[in-house]
Formats: sequence, structure tokens, C-alpha cells
Amino acid sequence: MLDAVSLLWLGAAAAGVGEAVRKAVVNRGSGYALSRHFLTAGIACMALSLAAGAPVTLDWIDRLTGLHNAAVVAQNVLAMLAMVFTAGFLHTLGQLRLPMPAVVTIFVVCAAAMVTLYTLAGAHTSFFASPRNPTWSSQLYSALYLGYLVGWLALLLLGLTVVARGEVAGVRGGVALAQLGVAVSLVGLSWRLGVALRLLVDPHHPPRGAHFGVFTDGVGLVLFVAGSLFAAATRRLFDWLDRRRTQRRDAAIERLWKRLRVLLAHRRPPPLSLTQKLVEIEDALLIVEQLIDERIHRAIRDELHTLALYVYVPPGTTTAVDIEIAIAAVVAHLSHPSAEHLSGEDGDDAESPAWWPETERLHVDDAARTRWLAEVGDALTHRRVQRMAARISSTHRKLREAGLPSR
Repeated sequence: MLDAVSLLWLGAAAAGVGEAVRKAVVNRGSGYALSRHFLTAGIACMALSLAAGAPVTLDWIDRLTGLHNAAVVAQNVLAMLAMVFTAGFLHTLGQLRLPMPAVVTIFVVCAAAMVTLYTLAGAHTSFFASPRNPTWSSQLYSALYLGYLVGWLALLLLGLTVVARGEVAGVRGGVALAQLGVAVSLVGLSWRLGVALRLLVDPHHPPRGAHFGVFTDGVGLVLFVAGSLFAAATRRLFDWLDRRRTQRRDAAIERLWKRLRVLLAHRRPPPLSLTQKLVEIEDALLIVEQLIDERIHRAIRDELHTLALYVYVPPGTTTAVDIEIAIAAVVAHLSHPSAEHLSGEDGDDAESPAWWPETERLHVDDAARTRWLAEVGDALTHRRVQRMAARISSTHRKLREAGLPSR
């Protein structure tokens, strides 16, 4: 029957291994930075460390090897190896000035010292590296191991703060949850380190709260994995939303381009890139500006101002109405070459510069301009825009035919 500590540690180990596998698959498929690979390896090593250190695993390995505490050494070395990968993670973020060869050297020296202490005094001694065994070799082993982990986890806690600064709010929440997991583990390890140091000074001092540190290790890893999963899910959601926004923007640009092509005398043969479509849109908007005079603009503004008192008017609606009126004017001019266009000037030919200007206005590298063009494309889909354009165009045409001045 599994005890509570074994259930907690094995559950945390399973969660850690699962998260490491997920990160390994995602990292390989997306070409993430080296820091993510270090973090993945660190999570895997810490998860295996918890699996090796669960009480049920300790008993099973002791019976299998005939040695006491062999799994304790394996657990501790795996946890220390996880800190090496943690150091690599911090180094790639620029948060660790210590070179990686020095990090590896410190790990090898500490691990060798611990293995030596275990070989000399722990292989055939019960409760080695536990407060139940207050001998100097047992507590020196614990102090080396716990001091090593406390130092690196404190640096990891600070490093995650730097990671959170460059992320959006949702991802920062996941990083904060991972920091909470590190902090919980750090509190438990620090408590155990204090107990070990006190026993080194006074072997007869009764240890207190030893089981507290045992539970914090498992809880800390679970919280860290939960934070990692939350950050990954949030980042994936935001990436999906960004793709959706880009798709909607491109679709709106496509609609606007198709609608405006009728105004262009010279059109590039499709297929066109997005940049080429934006260039053609800008050329067509120059024609719209020449076909719509100030009287039309004033009438559109007045009507939209009144409309905005009752309903929401989407951005780009004014330009969308301009486009519809301009297209109607061009179609009417081409159908009846003797007709006047909206500026009221007579005798314009369909091939004249007033109708087909060859100037170019390039805003294709302006993100704000592109978003505005997408808003215009969206506004063109509203039937209210088409009705307003038809109504204003008809009103001004009737006023001109009656010889009355427009408003």
C-alpha cells in the first residue's frame, strides 16, 4: 500500500515526466531557443529524482541491491544534475555570469564528495542523510546536497522574474505559478538545510519539522509543472488569436482590393502578393480622393454623426462610403461618357488623369495603415454603407440635374 508521501512524489514525478516529454516534442517542432531545452532537461531530471526518492522506491531498491540508501544517492545526484540544466537555462538568459565549465566542475566536486561520504559511512547505515541519523557524515552529506539545491533554486527564482518581464499578462501568470512552485520547494529545502546544520553543531538536538520539507518537494514540482502548462496553453491561445486576427485582416484587405480594382486603368495580372495588393489599393484610393469632393465629404460626415447617436459606426466607414460613391460614379461615367463626375467638372474623359491618375502612394510597411485598410475592407461589407452611398450619390445627382447647389 502506497503511503501519502509516495503518492505525492510519484504523482509529481509523472507530471514532470509528462511535461518534459511535451516540451521536448514542442521544442523540436518549433525550433525554440536553447534555454527551453535546458529547462526541459531540468524538469525531466527533477521528476526522475522524485520518482527515485519516493519511500516505496527507496524500500524496493534497498531490497534489490542489498545496500542501504542507494536510491537516496541516485535521487540526490539526479536533483543536482537538474540544477546543472537550471544553470544552463539561466546562462542562456544572461542571468548567470558563471561559465558552464565552472558549473559542471562544482557539480562533479559536490557529487563526488557526497558519493564518497555515502561509500564510507552510508552504504550499510540506516537513515543515512536523514535527521534520524545525526552522525557528522550523514549531516555533512545532507548539508552539501541541500546547500547546493538551495543556491541554484534561489537563482532560478530570480531568473524566472526576468522571463516574466518579457511575456504577456496571461503567460506571466503561468510564470508566477512556476515561481510559486520554486518558492515552495525552496522553503522546504531551506528548513531541512537549517536542521542539518543544527545537527552538525549539536547532534543531540531533536529535529523538528523534517516531514514538512518532504512534502514541499513534491508540491513544488507539481506547482512548477502547472505553471509551465498554464504558460504554454496561454501562449498557444494568444498565438492562435494572433493568427485569427491576421487571417481576418488579410481577408478584409482582399475584399477591399477586389472592390477597388475597378477604379484602376492598369492592373497587375494575378496572383499578387499582399504588398502588391496594398500598392494597388493605395493607387485606387488616390482616385477616390479625386472623385469625392468636399461637399460629399461633408454630407457623409453629417450623416455618420447622426447615425453614431443611435448605433455603433465601425472604423473606416467614412472611407468605405467614399469608395462606394466613387465606384458608382466611375460606372456611371463609363456607361454614359457624357455624364459629369461628382466634382462637377464637365468634359472629363475616362482616360484623363482626373479619372486614372498614375501616381503611387506607398504605405505598405506601415502596420497602422494596414490595420486601417483592413477596417475599411470590413466596413465595405455592411449594407448600411452601401445604402448610405447610394442615398448620398442619388441626392447630389438630383440636385445637380435640378441646377440647385449641393449642401
